[in-house]
Amino acid sequence: MIHVLGSINIDYSCGVASLPRPGETIIGNNLFTTPGGKGANQAVAARRAGSAVSMTGAVGSDEIADQALSCLAQDGVNTSKVTKVPGPTGCAFVFVDAQSENQIVIVQGANACVSETQAGNIGAETGDVLLLQLEVPVPVVNAAAHSARAQGATVIANLAPYQTMPAEFFHAVDILLLNETEARMLATELSIEPDAGIATRISRHLDTTVVLTLGAKGVLAADGEEIIEIPGIKINAVDTVGAGDTFAGYLGSRLEHGDTLKAACETANLAAATACT
Repeated sequence: MIHVLGSINIDYSCGVASLPRPGETIIGNNLFTTPGGKGANQAVAARRAGSAVSMTGAVGSDEIADQALSCLAQDGVNTSKVTKVPGPTGCAFVFVDAQSENQIVIVQGANACVSETQAGNIGAETGDVLLLQLEVPVPVVNAAAHSARAQGATVIANLAPYQTMPAEFFHAVDILLLNETEARMLATELSIEPDAGIATRISRHLDTTVVLTLGAKGVLAADGEEIIEIPGIKINAVDTVGAGDTFAGYLGSRLEHGDTLKAACETANLAAATACT
C-alpha cells in the first residue's frame, strides 16, 4: 500500500508567450482547470503505476472540493482519510510559456489545516510506503514521517516546495527526493559545498538515501558511497508541470513492488519524461 500525506488542489492554468517579469502585464490563452496539488499528483501517479493508494489531506467547503475529490476517486485513490474543513480548497495558478517553462503560485487553503492527528492515523504498516511533500504544515509532515517509520513503513520525502525541516525529521526518512534547486538549498543549510558531489555529501551527512532528479540530464541516486546514474531521455516537452510528482509516485510504487532502487529510478524517470509530453 502507498500512503500519501499532502496537498490537494485545483489548478488554474494558462499558456503565455513568455513568463511575466516583475511589474509586467501579459496576455494569456487557453485557460483551463485541472486537479493538482503535489500530494494528489503523487497519489494518482502511484495508483497509475499499479499500487493501492490511500490519500490523507484536506479540502475546503467550496464548490471545487467535490471536483478535487471526484478526480482522485476516478483514478481509484482511497479518499476516506481526506477531511473537509471550513474555507477554500487549495488552488494553484500556473503559467506555462512557449518553451514549456512555468511559474506557479500556490494558495494553501484547506491544505494548511491538515492536522497532526491525521498524521498519526495514516495506518502505514511494514512493507508500505509513505510519500511526503511540503505543501502542508511542516510539523504535520514531521509527525507523519516518524509515525510511519515507527510502524515499519518506508518513508520517501520530497522537499518541495523547499522549506527548512527540523533535524530530527531526516532521522525518519529513508529516501530524500530532491531536484537540483532543492539540493543546493539544503546543501547551503547543511554547510555542504554545492558541487558535483552534492548528492553523496547530503547522503553521508544525513545518513539517508538521496535521489537527485536532473531534468533532461536524468537521475543520480546516492546511498553513502554507492552512486547510481540514470541517463536522461530525449523528449519534446509540452508541459513540465507535475513531472517531479510523477517521478515520486512511480518511485514509491516500484519500490513497494520490490524493485531495486536503480530499477525503480529507471521506471520513474521514464514516467516523468512521458508526463512532460
